[in-house]
Amino acid sequence: MSTPSVNPKNWKSGGATLLKKNWQIQYYFYSANNEKRKLVAIKGMNEFNNLEDRRAITQGLIEDEIENNKSGYNPFTKTFVSPVDINADLHPYLDFISAFRIAASKIRCTKKHRKELGICINRLEKKVAKLGLRKVVIEQLTRRQLKQLLESCNLPDNYFNKYLSFLSSLFGELVEYECCEHNIVRDIRKRKIIKKQREILSSEHHKAVMKHLYVNHYEFWRYARIFLFSGARTTELFRVQAKDVDIENQEYNTTIAKGSNPHEVTKVILKEVIPLWNELLENTKPNSYLFSKGLKPGIKPISSSQITRRWSRLVKKSDDIKDDDGNMPTSRLHKHI
Repeated sequence: MSTPSVNPKNWKSGGATLLKKNWQIQYYFYSANNEKRKLVAIKGMNEFNNLEDRRAITQGLIEDEIENNKSGYNPFTKTFVSPVDINADLHPYLDFISAFRIAASKIRCTKKHRKELGICINRLEKKVAKLGLRKVVIEQLTRRQLKQLLESCNLPDNYFNKYLSFLSSLFGELVEYECCEHNIVRDIRKRKIIKKQREILSSEHHKAVMKHLYVNHYEFWRYARIFLFSGARTTELFRVQAKDVDIENQEYNTTIAKGSNPHEVTKVILKEVIPLWNELLENTKPNSYLFSKGLKPGIKPISSSQITRRWSRLVKKSDDIKDDDGNMPTSRLHKHI
Protein backbone atom coordinates (compact mmCIF):
# COMPACT_ATOMS: atom_id res chain seq x y z
CA MET A 1 0.00 0.00 0.00
CA SER A 2 1.11 3.58 -0.56
CA THR A 3 1.36 6.00 2.36
CA PRO A 4 -2.17 7.15 3.30
CA SER A 5 -2.93 10.86 2.86
CA VAL A 6 -5.85 12.97 4.05
CA ASN A 7 -7.98 15.53 2.27
CA PRO A 8 -8.07 18.34 3.40
CA LYS A 9 -4.29 18.47 3.68
CA ASN A 10 -4.37 20.80 6.69
CA TRP A 11 -6.59 18.44 8.71
CA LYS A 12 -4.14 18.52 11.63
CA SER A 13 -3.66 22.30 11.80
CA GLY A 14 -6.69 24.02 10.24
CA GLY A 15 -9.52 25.76 12.08
CA ALA A 16 -13.23 25.12 12.60
CA THR A 17 -14.04 25.77 8.92
CA LEU A 18 -12.61 22.30 8.21
CA LEU A 19 -15.80 20.82 9.64
CA LYS A 20 -17.70 22.19 6.62
CA LYS A 21 -15.67 19.96 4.31
CA ASN A 22 -15.93 16.25 3.64
CA TRP A 23 -12.76 14.55 4.82
CA GLN A 24 -11.26 11.53 3.15
CA ILE A 25 -8.31 9.22 3.67
CA GLN A 26 -6.93 7.75 0.47
CA TYR A 27 -4.13 5.42 -0.55
CA TYR A 28 -3.31 3.02 -3.39
CA PHE A 29 -3.37 -0.70 -2.79
CA TYR A 30 -1.31 -2.82 -5.19
CA SER A 31 -1.81 -6.48 -6.08
CA ALA A 32 1.06 -8.86 -5.32
CA ASN A 33 2.42 -8.71 -8.88
CA ASN A 34 1.78 -4.94 -9.18
CA GLU A 35 -0.40 -5.53 -12.24
CA LYS A 36 -3.42 -3.91 -10.60
CA ARG A 37 -3.90 -1.07 -8.20
CA LYS A 38 -6.96 0.22 -6.38
CA LEU A 39 -7.60 3.68 -4.98
CA VAL A 40 -9.00 3.11 -1.48
CA ALA A 41 -11.06 5.92 0.05
CA ILE A 42 -12.21 6.04 3.70
CA LYS A 43 -14.77 8.57 4.94
CA GLY A 44 -15.91 7.29 8.32
CA MET A 45 -14.86 10.41 10.19
CA ASN A 46 -17.38 12.87 8.73
CA GLU A 47 -20.17 11.99 11.15
CA PHE A 48 -18.17 13.66 13.95
CA ASN A 49 -18.87 17.39 14.32
CA ASN A 50 -16.20 18.18 16.89
CA LEU A 51 -12.84 19.05 15.31
CA GLU A 52 -10.70 17.25 17.89
CA ASP A 53 -12.92 14.16 17.70
CA ARG A 54 -12.71 14.12 13.92
CA ARG A 55 -8.92 14.42 14.02
CA ALA A 56 -8.64 11.61 16.54
CA ILE A 57 -10.95 9.33 14.54
CA THR A 58 -9.06 10.11 11.33
CA GLN A 59 -5.74 9.20 12.95
CA GLY A 60 -7.28 6.01 14.30
CA LEU A 61 -8.67 5.07 10.88
CA ILE A 62 -5.23 5.52 9.30
CA GLU A 63 -3.61 3.32 11.93
CA ASP A 64 -6.35 0.70 11.58
CA GLU A 65 -5.94 0.57 7.81
CA ILE A 66 -2.17 0.13 8.04
CA GLU A 67 -2.58 -2.60 10.66
CA ASN A 68 -5.24 -4.37 8.59
CA ASN A 69 -3.00 -4.37 5.52
CA LYS A 70 -0.20 -5.85 7.59
CA SER A 71 -2.62 -8.54 8.77
CA GLY A 72 -3.52 -9.47 5.21
CA TYR A 73 -6.59 -7.36 4.40
CA ASN A 74 -7.21 -7.16 0.65
CA PRO A 75 -9.24 -4.10 -0.49
CA PHE A 76 -9.85 -5.76 -3.89
CA THR A 77 -11.90 -8.54 -2.30
CA LYS A 78 -12.71 -6.69 0.95
CA THR A 79 -11.62 -9.77 2.89
CA PHE A 80 -8.46 -10.99 4.62
CA VAL A 81 -6.08 -13.19 2.65
CA SER A 82 -7.16 -16.42 4.31
CA PRO A 83 -10.55 -17.06 2.70
CA VAL A 84 -13.14 -18.93 4.72
CA ASP A 85 -14.64 -22.10 3.27
CA ILE A 86 -18.34 -21.35 3.82
CA ASN A 87 -19.10 -25.01 3.13
CA ALA A 88 -17.01 -26.10 6.11
CA ASP A 89 -18.67 -27.51 9.21
CA LEU A 90 -19.51 -25.24 12.12
CA HIS A 91 -17.79 -26.26 15.36
CA PRO A 92 -16.89 -24.56 18.69
CA TYR A 93 -13.18 -24.20 17.90
CA LEU A 94 -13.46 -21.99 14.82
CA ASP A 95 -12.20 -18.43 15.17
CA PHE A 96 -15.33 -16.40 15.67
CA ILE A 97 -15.10 -14.42 12.40
CA SER A 98 -14.93 -17.66 10.40
CA ALA A 99 -17.86 -18.97 12.42
CA PHE A 100 -19.83 -15.81 11.61
CA ARG A 101 -19.17 -16.22 7.89
CA ILE A 102 -20.18 -19.87 7.78
CA ALA A 103 -23.29 -19.19 9.89
CA ALA A 104 -24.23 -16.32 7.55
CA SER A 105 -24.14 -18.72 4.59
CA LYS A 106 -26.57 -21.09 6.32
CA ILE A 107 -29.25 -18.60 7.39
CA ARG A 108 -32.40 -18.53 5.28
CA CYS A 109 -32.78 -14.90 4.23
CA THR A 110 -33.04 -12.58 1.25
CA LYS A 111 -30.06 -11.85 -1.00
CA LYS A 112 -30.04 -8.28 0.31
CA HIS A 113 -29.97 -9.40 3.95
CA ARG A 114 -27.12 -11.84 3.27
CA LYS A 115 -25.14 -9.04 1.63
CA GLU A 116 -25.70 -6.80 4.66
CA LEU A 117 -24.55 -9.62 6.95
CA GLY A 118 -21.33 -9.83 4.93
CA ILE A 119 -20.74 -6.08 5.20
CA CYS A 120 -21.28 -6.27 8.96
CA ILE A 121 -18.78 -9.14 9.35
CA ASN A 122 -16.22 -7.39 7.12
CA ARG A 123 -16.41 -4.24 9.24
CA LEU A 124 -15.98 -6.18 12.47
CA GLU A 125 -13.09 -8.20 11.07
CA LYS A 126 -11.14 -5.02 10.31
CA LYS A 127 -11.06 -4.26 14.05
CA VAL A 128 -10.24 -7.76 15.31
CA ALA A 129 -6.44 -7.53 15.08
CA LYS A 130 -6.28 -4.17 16.86
CA LEU A 131 -8.21 -5.58 19.83
CA GLY A 132 -6.11 -8.75 19.95
CA LEU A 133 -9.08 -11.01 19.22
CA ARG A 134 -7.89 -12.80 16.10
CA LYS A 135 -7.33 -16.14 17.88
CA VAL A 136 -10.51 -16.10 19.94
CA VAL A 137 -12.71 -19.09 19.06
CA ILE A 138 -16.48 -18.79 18.91
CA GLU A 139 -16.97 -20.96 22.01
CA GLN A 140 -14.88 -18.55 24.10
CA LEU A 141 -16.09 -15.22 22.71
CA THR A 142 -17.53 -13.17 25.58
CA ARG A 143 -20.22 -10.53 25.58
CA ARG A 144 -17.67 -7.96 26.77
CA GLN A 145 -15.34 -8.73 23.84
CA LEU A 146 -18.18 -8.51 21.34
CA LYS A 147 -19.38 -5.19 22.73
CA GLN A 148 -15.82 -3.78 22.67
CA LEU A 149 -15.57 -4.89 19.04
CA LEU A 150 -18.82 -3.16 18.13
CA GLU A 151 -17.85 0.03 19.96
CA SER A 152 -14.45 0.10 18.21
CA CYS A 153 -16.29 0.44 14.87
CA ASN A 154 -17.65 3.90 15.90
CA LEU A 155 -21.07 3.05 14.47
CA PRO A 156 -23.94 5.57 14.45
CA ASP A 157 -26.68 4.50 16.87
CA ASN A 158 -29.03 3.14 14.21
CA TYR A 159 -26.23 1.06 12.65
CA PHE A 160 -25.16 -0.18 16.08
CA ASN A 161 -28.69 -1.49 16.65
CA LYS A 162 -28.84 -2.98 13.17
CA TYR A 163 -25.54 -4.81 13.72
CA LEU A 164 -26.92 -6.22 16.99
CA SER A 165 -29.86 -7.66 15.04
CA PHE A 166 -27.51 -9.15 12.43
CA LEU A 167 -25.30 -10.73 15.11
CA SER A 168 -28.30 -12.06 17.03
CA SER A 169 -29.44 -13.95 13.93
CA LEU A 170 -25.93 -15.38 13.51
CA PHE A 171 -25.80 -16.53 17.12
CA GLY A 172 -29.22 -18.14 16.72
CA GLU A 173 -27.62 -20.37 14.09
CA LEU A 174 -24.44 -20.91 16.11
CA VAL A 175 -26.36 -22.01 19.21
CA GLU A 176 -28.24 -24.60 17.14
CA TYR A 177 -24.90 -26.00 15.93
CA GLU A 178 -23.66 -26.10 19.56
CA CYS A 179 -20.82 -23.70 18.81
CA CYS A 180 -21.76 -21.75 21.92
CA GLU A 181 -24.19 -22.12 24.79
CA HIS A 182 -26.06 -18.83 24.61
CA ASN A 183 -26.91 -15.98 22.30
CA ILE A 184 -24.66 -13.41 23.97
CA VAL A 185 -26.09 -10.57 21.87
CA ARG A 186 -29.43 -10.62 23.70
CA ASP A 187 -27.97 -8.95 26.79
CA ILE A 188 -26.29 -6.10 24.89
CA ARG A 189 -28.62 -3.12 25.12
CA LYS A 190 -29.73 -1.36 21.98
CA ARG A 191 -29.10 2.36 21.82
CA LYS A 192 -31.98 4.79 22.08
CA ILE A 193 -32.85 6.41 18.78
CA ILE A 194 -34.67 9.71 18.40
CA LYS A 195 -37.21 9.07 15.66
CA LYS A 196 -37.08 11.70 12.97
CA GLN A 197 -40.25 13.24 11.69
CA ARG A 198 -41.32 11.75 8.39
CA GLU A 199 -41.85 14.09 5.50
CA ILE A 200 -45.12 13.57 3.60
CA LEU A 201 -46.53 15.42 0.63
CA SER A 202 -49.29 17.93 1.13
CA SER A 203 -52.31 17.28 -1.10
CA GLU A 204 -51.31 20.35 -3.14
CA HIS A 205 -47.79 19.08 -3.67
CA HIS A 206 -48.93 15.52 -4.35
CA LYS A 207 -51.18 16.72 -7.15
CA ALA A 208 -48.37 18.80 -8.67
CA VAL A 209 -45.90 15.91 -8.43
CA MET A 210 -48.21 13.42 -10.10
CA LYS A 211 -49.03 15.90 -12.88
CA HIS A 212 -45.31 16.47 -13.48
CA LEU A 213 -44.54 12.74 -13.56
CA TYR A 214 -47.48 11.98 -15.89
CA VAL A 215 -46.23 14.52 -18.45
CA ASN A 216 -42.48 13.93 -18.15
CA HIS A 217 -41.90 10.46 -16.69
CA TYR A 218 -44.93 8.35 -17.53
CA GLU A 219 -43.57 4.95 -16.41
CA PHE A 220 -42.67 6.39 -13.00
CA TRP A 221 -46.14 7.96 -12.75
CA ARG A 222 -47.73 4.62 -13.61
CA TYR A 223 -45.69 2.84 -10.97
CA ALA A 224 -46.53 5.54 -8.38
CA ARG A 225 -50.28 5.18 -9.05
CA ILE A 226 -50.16 1.40 -8.77
CA PHE A 227 -48.04 1.62 -5.62
CA LEU A 228 -50.47 4.03 -3.92
CA PHE A 229 -53.40 1.68 -4.53
CA SER A 230 -51.55 -1.61 -3.96
CA GLY A 231 -51.10 -1.89 -0.19
CA ALA A 232 -47.65 -3.38 -0.91
CA ARG A 233 -44.03 -2.43 -0.45
CA THR A 234 -41.85 -1.65 -3.45
CA THR A 235 -39.84 -4.84 -2.83
CA GLU A 236 -43.06 -6.85 -3.03
CA LEU A 237 -44.28 -5.18 -6.24
CA PHE A 238 -40.89 -5.72 -7.85
CA ARG A 239 -41.29 -9.49 -7.33
CA VAL A 240 -44.61 -9.64 -9.20
CA GLN A 241 -44.52 -11.45 -12.55
CA ALA A 242 -47.26 -11.46 -15.17
CA LYS A 243 -48.25 -15.01 -14.19
CA ASP A 244 -48.95 -13.80 -10.63
CA VAL A 245 -51.75 -11.46 -11.75
CA ASP A 246 -55.40 -12.47 -12.06
CA ILE A 247 -56.89 -9.35 -13.59
CA GLU A 248 -60.34 -10.92 -13.97
CA ASN A 249 -60.63 -11.43 -10.22
CA GLN A 250 -58.76 -8.20 -9.48
CA GLU A 251 -55.93 -9.75 -7.43
CA TYR A 252 -52.25 -10.59 -7.58
CA ASN A 253 -49.84 -12.79 -5.62
CA THR A 254 -46.54 -11.62 -4.20
CA THR A 255 -43.98 -12.87 -1.68
CA ILE A 256 -43.34 -11.09 1.59
CA ALA A 257 -39.72 -11.88 2.40
CA LYS A 258 -39.37 -9.67 5.48
CA GLY A 259 -38.29 -11.61 8.57
CA SER A 260 -37.29 -15.26 8.78
CA ASN A 261 -40.54 -16.67 7.37
CA PRO A 262 -41.08 -15.67 3.72
CA HIS A 263 -44.63 -16.32 2.59
CA GLU A 264 -46.91 -15.66 -0.36
CA VAL A 265 -49.92 -13.40 -0.03
CA THR A 266 -52.79 -12.38 -2.30
CA LYS A 267 -53.56 -8.68 -2.62
CA VAL A 268 -56.44 -6.81 -4.23
CA ILE A 269 -56.19 -4.72 -7.40
CA LEU A 270 -58.45 -1.72 -6.92
CA LYS A 271 -60.60 -0.60 -9.82
CA GLU A 272 -58.90 2.83 -9.97
CA VAL A 273 -55.72 1.28 -11.40
CA ILE A 274 -57.00 -1.72 -13.37
CA PRO A 275 -56.28 0.07 -16.71
CA LEU A 276 -52.64 0.55 -15.61
CA TRP A 277 -52.25 -3.12 -14.70
CA ASN A 278 -53.70 -4.00 -18.11
CA GLU A 279 -51.09 -1.77 -19.77
CA LEU A 280 -48.32 -3.70 -18.03
CA LEU A 281 -49.83 -7.09 -18.89
CA GLU A 282 -50.38 -6.34 -22.57
CA ASN A 283 -48.12 -8.60 -24.70
CA THR A 284 -46.09 -9.48 -21.60
CA LYS A 285 -44.74 -13.02 -21.20
CA PRO A 286 -45.85 -14.95 -18.06
CA ASN A 287 -42.36 -15.02 -16.49
CA SER A 288 -41.67 -11.33 -17.06
CA TYR A 289 -41.46 -9.01 -14.08
CA LEU A 290 -43.97 -6.18 -14.37
CA PHE A 291 -41.43 -3.64 -13.13
CA SER A 292 -38.06 -4.29 -14.70
CA LYS A 293 -35.59 -1.88 -16.32
CA GLY A 294 -37.21 1.50 -16.92
CA LEU A 295 -40.16 0.35 -14.74
CA LYS A 296 -41.42 -1.59 -17.75
CA PRO A 297 -42.03 -5.35 -18.04
CA GLY A 298 -38.86 -7.37 -18.50
CA ILE A 299 -37.09 -10.65 -17.77
CA LYS A 300 -34.66 -9.34 -15.13
CA PRO A 301 -35.72 -8.10 -11.67
CA ILE A 302 -34.35 -4.77 -10.45
CA SER A 303 -33.52 -3.38 -7.02
CA SER A 304 -36.12 -1.45 -5.05
CA SER A 305 -33.47 1.24 -4.48
CA GLN A 306 -34.29 2.35 -8.05
CA ILE A 307 -37.40 4.07 -6.66
CA THR A 308 -35.48 5.96 -3.99
CA ARG A 309 -32.98 7.22 -6.55
CA ARG A 310 -35.68 8.20 -9.05
CA TRP A 311 -37.71 10.01 -6.39
CA SER A 312 -34.64 11.96 -5.28
CA ARG A 313 -33.61 12.86 -8.83
CA LEU A 314 -37.01 13.48 -10.45
CA VAL A 315 -38.97 14.94 -7.52
CA LYS A 316 -36.96 16.08 -4.50
CA LYS A 317 -34.25 17.78 -6.56
CA SER A 318 -36.55 19.03 -9.32
CA ASP A 319 -37.35 22.72 -9.79
CA ASP A 320 -39.87 21.97 -12.55
CA ILE A 321 -42.82 20.86 -10.42
CA LYS A 322 -45.62 23.45 -10.73
CA ASP A 323 -49.24 23.70 -9.59
CA ASP A 324 -52.19 24.36 -11.94
CA ASP A 325 -51.34 28.07 -12.04
CA GLY A 326 -47.73 27.41 -12.99
CA ASN A 327 -46.36 28.20 -9.51
CA MET A 328 -44.31 26.13 -7.12
CA PRO A 329 -46.61 24.68 -4.41
CA THR A 330 -46.48 27.02 -1.41
CA SER A 331 -46.20 24.17 1.11
CA ARG A 332 -44.04 21.51 -0.42
CA LEU A 333 -43.76 19.25 2.61
CA HIS A 334 -45.76 18.73 5.77
CA LYS A 335 -44.18 17.13 8.82
CA HIS A 336 -45.70 13.95 10.12
CA ILE A 337 -44.55 11.62 12.89
